[in-house]
Amino acid sequence: MKTINNIAVFDSDKYFLAMFKGYCYANNISMTEVEFNRDGINEVAKLKPDLIVVPLALLSTANKSLETGLLKRAGATGKVKICGLNKDPANIISAGLSGWIDVIINYPFDIGEIDGYLKKTFLWNSRLTEKRSHKERRSLTDRRSIESNSDGNDGYIETRNPGNQNPGNQHEAGNPVFKDFQIDQRNKCVFLKGNKVDLTPKEFELFELLSTDVDRIFMADEIIKHLWPENNRATKSDLYQYMHLLRKKIEEDPNNPQWIMTIKGFGYKLNIGNSEEIQQGPSRFLGVTYL
Repeated sequence: MKTINNIAVFDSDKYFLAMFKGYCYANNISMTEVEFNRDGINEVAKLKPDLIVVPLALLSTANKSLETGLLKRAGATGKVKICGLNKDPANIISAGLSGWIDVIINYPFDIGEIDGYLKKTFLWNSRLTEKRSHKERRSLTDRRSIESNSDGNDGYIETRNPGNQNPGNQHEAGNPVFKDFQIDQRNKCVFLKGNKVDLTPKEFELFELLSTDVDRIFMADEIIKHLWPENNRATKSDLYQYMHLLRKKIEEDPNNPQWIMTIKGFGYKLNIGNSEEIQQGPSRFLGVTYL
């Protein structure tokens, strides 16, 4: 079984790419976007990825027979796995594909299906596995600690403050205070390093939720319930879309997020680990300031 280190993706679907990039980033896997043309095939040949991901719709395009043939030849060597994305499960899949495509993912927007295939097919880098296991143990321990202090509300769980002591990253009103962000709750807007970030009401609500407790991870289902409390049809796909849109406005590089982190297997958290402490006083501390 081969260790997975890099993946090449022939896709232009921004939504899928944003979701998949977050997954690869969380798992320390290098991901390269490539156009499905002759130059792109040559680029992949030089890259020598462990896995190639390609939508089946591209392979059925009449004027892409050359590219499909080259890709088929690459798969026949057995040195690279090829994963086909069937974005419309109602489509009838050509029997000819099964001879050289290793797996067909029928629900590519469910990252769990892709994750299951990768874990079954590839080895994970030993250092990465050890690091992920350690992070997951810590996250689980933190979550259990939080849950043991929960008051049983169905909304997000609040961490308790024994002895009513003021923690180092909160002001007296209980709101977290940071250096780089300011939240104006009255006007429902956010400032990043002094510059106003124009957010939609739902994007503001999402960022505000993450900022209420930067020491914990917010589960995806929990965030969905908070954002759409009366909509039982809201899904993780809706959350992924808003998370991507928010990152585009907050992050310098939304494909390599530094503030809004995806914690594999758990959810999302606002990362302030790289923030700098500022002077002592009522408005000292880090990250988000409430106005």
